Amino acid sequence: MYISKRNISQTDTDDSLRDILNEFIKSNEILASSIAEEIGIHKTTLSKFLEGNAELKFMHAIKLMKLLDLTETQLVSAYCKNINASETSSLDKFERLSYIAQNFDVPTLKTIGIIKSRAKIDEYEQCICDFFGFSSIYEYDDTSLMPTMFSKSKTKILQEKESKMTTFWLKCAISSFTKINNQNEYNKELLFHLLKRVAEFTQDEVNGYKRFILVLYQLGITVITQSYVSGTKSFGVTMILNKKPCIVITDMNKKYHKLWINLLHELYHVINDFEMLESMEYHLSSNETPELLLNENKADQFALDVLINPTIQSQLKRVISFPFKVNLLAKELNISPSIIYGVYLESLPNGKLKSQEFAKYNNGLISSDIATQNILFDAIEKRSLNYAIEKMKNELTRKVI
Repeated sequence: MYISKRNISQTDTDDSLRDILNEFIKSNEILASSIAEEIGIHKTTLSKFLEGNAELKFMHAIKLMKLLDLTETQLVSAYCKNINASETSSLDKFERLSYIAQNFDVPTLKTIGIIKSRAKIDEYEQCICDFFGFSSIYEYDDTSLMPTMFSKSKTKILQEKESKMTTFWLKCAISSFTKINNQNEYNKELLFHLLKRVAEFTQDEVNGYKRFILVLYQLGITVITQSYVSGTKSFGVTMILNKKPCIVITDMNKKYHKLWINLLHELYHVINDFEMLESMEYHLSSNETPELLLNENKADQFALDVLINPTIQSQLKRVISFPFKVNLLAKELNISPSIIYGVYLESLPNGKLKSQEFAKYNNGLISSDIATQNILFDAIEKRSLNYAIEKMKNELTRKVI
């Protein structure tokens, strides 16, 4: 038997599919058995559905969609209203899991401990929410955490997995800077004066880096130093939030000299590219995906030149083989001997010689751990972003070390 469908596009989409079909049968004076024959089910099955004692398979519901002239959206809405509470909860759970799979690199989050290694699938959401302090996983969509930041061009440059982790890293950073909320105005002129004294800060290998970070904070520049986050492949990021520079330094190489070089590299962009950064919203410093609009080579050279005058850099190869001469030069320059070794090695062109020299003078390069032990932003280690933010706020507002 063939039933001619009638347009009911004005049907109240708040109704369930059962209600819509009952109304359709009543208003058109059609036998339920005819509907059953049309969609390919037994008339008893359809009767039980119409009485609320059974559910239809989705394929049969799709056939009803054609018969009742419903849109796909109307069908899904109407069909879901027939599902019982437990099934609705199950669908909601799968929707959230799908959201997690689309937006997070789950294997890497397990590796770094955000998601517990033995967590069940339905525990993933709670692990992520606990880290961010979210009440719902969908808070990750908060546009204030990514204000027009991830451009399509940059997303295409990054592989999908790396893109997820980089987005995760950036959202953590933005949330942190927003909650730290540096009240000091950015002072570019005083920053220039501070850079003239960088060397003497490096001389204090225990507290010098932290002191420098605290002074920058007073100048309106907020710096977060954290361990390398797996999957991001970036040693630093600079962004302008509320017209103030915000910097994340990744202690990727765990070397004291690299800590300073990476920080000065980002400060170069703050000084020279402020307006560009405001329009770009952020700048990732990465050897693999260099930003075409900003000069990374100049930023690298700036960092070396701030630490040691270019004229003296050219003479380092004469003293680098003699530890006592390196120490004498360090005292003369009021700088850490490790910085001298580091600047010499980093100024060499990439290649076999550089690798050989690194192996030769590696003992002169001290670890960064001693400098970051009281200023490290340890959200990953503590599995809590809010904990790390509060700890960092307390450290950044200290006046004396």
